Amino acid sequence: MKHGLARRSSAAVVAIGLALTGLAAGALAEQSGRGTLPAQVKAVYRISFTALGDIGHFRFQSNIDGGDYALTADAKIDTAIFDYRGDMKSRGGVYGAVTEPAAYDFSYKQKTFLKKKKVKSLNIAFAGDSVSKVTPADPLSPKAVPVTKSHLKQVLDPLSGVMALSLGNLSRPCDQKLPIYDGKQRFDLVFTPHGRSGGDHVCHVKLVPVAGHKPNSGMDSVISGNIEVVLRPVPKANVIIPYRVTVPTVVGSAVLTSERVDITMPDKERIALGR
Repeated sequence: MKHGLARRSSAAVVAIGLALTGLAAGALAEQSGRGTLPAQVKAVYRISFTALGDIGHFRFQSNIDGGDYALTADAKIDTAIFDYRGDMKSRGGVYGAVTEPAAYDFSYKQKTFLKKKKVKSLNIAFAGDSVSKVTPADPLSPKAVPVTKSHLKQVLDPLSGVMALSLGNLSRPCDQKLPIYDGKQRFDLVFTPHGRSGGDHVCHVKLVPVAGHKPNSGMDSVISGNIEVVLRPVPKANVIIPYRVTVPTVVGSAVLTSERVDITMPDKERIALGR
């Protein structure tokens, strides 16, 4: 296998991870009038890739206490050409219909079939409705679109985007746009409705780069079409669970499918969802 293909595979996996963290557990936000929300949600998703079959998992957990939320997630991918492990944490608050992140931590390790290793971590701190600090602050390429202070106002880290996803209209969850900042790139996730499948809502999602990217490169050049997200309502828990996420890339399609979701309500009632 050529080294170029390994690089494209790496970029595809990063794109998948980005899509998953931004979309994979939109079951947890509070909306005025929605009713009692879960105290905890644990979800496990299977990751598969064209021609490679099952390649890993994505696990997510949320805890909500009053208006405060704490989110954790990890993704693990293991293939003959690429290994990846990513860990994420986010915390913040929900005020009315506004999700306000306070801090986001992300770290990952990856290794290609050529034994090249990469380890990285970052933290994003927020103050009010804006990003206040990114550690470490990696300089952007001179060819990248500059990230200005205005780009960092009223943005969400990838996991807090999960909260905002659920704040949309429950009858029209595919009508929204999420402004995301991952510590380097600022982009929008633009949702549009694409019909129904039984009781599920099918959304098309387009990643629109805003700043921090080099033109004709980055995630938007790896994702080769619309991301598709299937959202499954759970009325008894007043939440919507993403059942399946499909990410078309230049080297094939990645699919994230729900394996199991365990919901614990404040009164300790438990709701379990399988495939």
